[in-house]
Amino acid sequence: MKFRFCGDLDAPDWLLAEIFTLSKISSVRVKLLTAQVISNIITGNIDFKKVNKLVGDATLDITEKKASLEALYFIVSNAAKYDVEDNQLMNELQQLGLPKEHCESLGRSYKEYKPKLHSVLAENTLKLSSVHDIQWRVDCIVQKQGQIDVSLPVVHLRMKKTSGSDGSEDLLFSMPESKFRAVFTGMYTNNQLYLFYSCFLTASCPFQKLAELFLL
Repeated sequence: MKFRFCGDLDAPDWLLAEIFTLSKISSVRVKLLTAQVISNIITGNIDFKKVNKLVGDATLDITEKKASLEALYFIVSNAAKYDVEDNQLMNELQQLGLPKEHCESLGRSYKEYKPKLHSVLAENTLKLSSVHDIQWRVDCIVQKQGQIDVSLPVVHLRMKKTSGSDGSEDLLFSMPESKFRAVFTGMYTNNQLYLFYSCFLTASCPFQKLAELFLL
């Protein structure tokens, strides 16, 4: 079964085991533990004395205590990462076997801090450099193939890459028509190259004009 808070994938086996461990803790303490985990994500701080007190009466060994915190961290951070609504999160956790009271306690804490979690996770997300000031040129290089003169187009690109406080850097490279076709096609098919997709594939972009020369 696929779960939204797992990125529309199956829940990992270790999480299924820790759902059972969390069930041994009262719903009130699960809510307080969730608050500690959320505090750790937002501020980087956690009160381990308080955490130990919260799980001290649940007959858990040290390994189970650590695993429970890791499970809560996984649930909360992934739910925020994939923008899961609190009701959907509670339903999915119930499907995994967590008691309803525990799901509601966790869901309430998550709902309260969801905007802040979004903000913190966004700040800590890897940011790609921005590309601007794109210039291009196409040269036709004549080569002999046997007794025939063949004109081979070569694309020259020059662009500026800006990466935060590091300033800007000029990027220069050339590619033959065949490689240009492969690069351009990859930009359409691989949505992970969002930087290139958003920068290049616009009507006014030089790269789009190059595509019209070779692909259309």
